[in-house]
Amino acid sequence: MRNFERHAKILSMLQSHEHASIDALAAACNTTAQTIRRDLKELAQAGLLKRFHGGAMLADATPVAISYDAKRNLPQKELVASLVPDLIPNDSSIFLSGGSTLAFAAEGLRRRDGLTIVTNNLHAAVALFDRKGFELHVVGGLSRIASGSITGERAVDFIGRFKVDIAVLGTSGIDADGTLLEYDHSIVSSMRAMISNSRKKILVADSSKFQGGGVVRGAHISEFDIFVCDRKPPAIMMELLSAGGVALHLPK
Repeated sequence: MRNFERHAKILSMLQSHEHASIDALAAACNTTAQTIRRDLKELAQAGLLKRFHGGAMLADATPVAISYDAKRNLPQKELVASLVPDLIPNDSSIFLSGGSTLAFAAEGLRRRDGLTIVTNNLHAAVALFDRKGFELHVVGGLSRIASGSITGERAVDFIGRFKVDIAVLGTSGIDADGTLLEYDHSIVSSMRAMISNSRKKILVADSSKFQGGGVVRGAHISEFDIFVCDRKPPAIMMELLSAGGVALHLPK
């Protein structure tokens, strides 16, 4: 189980049971007590939980634990996430939106240098908070359980204070006409704010997103400069990418 998955599992267990022992967390994550102690230290430093002798509990300031299924389509998510760091130059500024795919991408971004990152992705923040040489801004607002995202009016206002080089965004689904779909209107508001306040836009989505998902209309695929995916999209979507001048970035 990767760091990101263990962190999500730990926070989910603490939300359900209020507190848990190191041994119980190690058993649930199928890892050692030493690894769990390291995870708890990282999560405590990020302000997401409080440690006590032999275990941990949620921090008082934690609005909602993050508990969504990061394992769904995991190989595809990891593949597209691994392509993102090569598209981000050193010393650049970026928005990083919510979702498990971009949390995986955040781990890869650690190998870049001098990044300024503004994110509403709590899992990404945990993956990046201790990276020396980075400037990390975590968006404030309402935590959404399903995506691990921070949304709401405060989030949109916070995002609007920045103008960055690159917005890196995910989506719940892509309709056949190129419309990006979400399950939560508040997520769309945050995404639109990131798009409006960035010079370059990168969409990151694995091929399972072609099957749709979500009921709220968000951005359109033609609004992006680069589309990162694990395989070539259907012909009708390729036409949309070509018409919009969107570059397709696939694994080699």
